[in-house]
Amino acid sequence: MLEAGLYLVATPIGNLDDITLRALNILKNSYLILCENTLNSKKLLNKYEIKIKLDKYTDHDFERKKEKILNLIQSNNIISLISDSGSPLISDPGNQLINFLLKNDVKIISIPGPSALIAGIQLSGFLNRKNFTFLGFLPKKHDQKINVLKDQLHNNLIIYTTKDQIRKDILAVTKLSNNYEIVILKELTKIHENRIMLNSDNFEKFDYDNLKGELVLCVTAEINTQLLQDIDKNEALELIEAVGIKKAYQVVKTKYKISRNAFYKLAMEIKK
Repeated sequence: MLEAGLYLVATPIGNLDDITLRALNILKNSYLILCENTLNSKKLLNKYEIKIKLDKYTDHDFERKKEKILNLIQSNNIISLISDSGSPLISDPGNQLINFLLKNDVKIISIPGPSALIAGIQLSGFLNRKNFTFLGFLPKKHDQKINVLKDQLHNNLIIYTTKDQIRKDILAVTKLSNNYEIVILKELTKIHENRIMLNSDNFEKFDYDNLKGELVLCVTAEINTQLLQDIDKNEALELIEAVGIKKAYQVVKTKYKISRNAFYKLAMEIKK
C-alpha cells in the first residue's frame, strides 16, 4: 500500500529505458503527475502506457496551485512530481512547493533514479583529491559567471549548461585559470553520448555550434594566483613553521579559496 503524499520521481535523462520499477509503480498509482512540460512528459507516459493526468508545474505556478496540491494530498491522494529529465529539484522547479508541504506536515518521498549530476561526477575522470561542487546553471551575465566561479574554482565543479551558454561558461573558466581541464558531456545515456575533453590547447578551436540540448560541464582548474586574495605571508610562514605545510593548508584553504597546488607553490616561495 502506498501512502498519500508527494512523490519526487526521477525520470530518464535521455534513454527512456532508464526508469526504475518503483518509479513506474508510483506513476501508475498517482492521482496526478506534476511536470514541467506536459508534451515532453507524455512521451515517457505513452511508452509505459501510463494514463494518469498531467498538470504543468513550475515555480511560477506555486502561489496559484499550492493549496490545490495540499488539499489533494490531505484527501489521501498520491501526487507525483517529475522534471523534464533526471531527479526533481536538481536545478528544476519544486523547492517552494516542498517547503510549503513540509510546513503542513505532508509526507514527501524521494524515488531515486537517473541524475545528470551523478553521471557528471562519474564521467569527469578527475584523479585528484578535490571535493566536487555542483553549481547548477551559471548566471547569464559574464561578470556574474566570474564571481560564482572565482569562489568555487578550488573544487572540482559540475555545471549544467546549454548550447547558448556553453561557450560563455567555458570562456569564464579560462579567464580565471591558465591550467584547467573541462569535460563536456553531451547526449547523456543516448546513442550518440559523447565525452569531450578541452584544455588551453584546444578550447578555442572547438566547434561549439554542433552541440545540442542541455549539457554537463565538469571542470577542474587551478585559479590564477594573481586573482586570489592576498595571503599574509608572515601568517603563512608562521603556520608552516608551527604545523607544517599540509596542516597550514587546511587552515588557510577556505579563507583564501586557494588550491592545494597553489598553496604549496606559495609555501616554497615563502620558505626561500
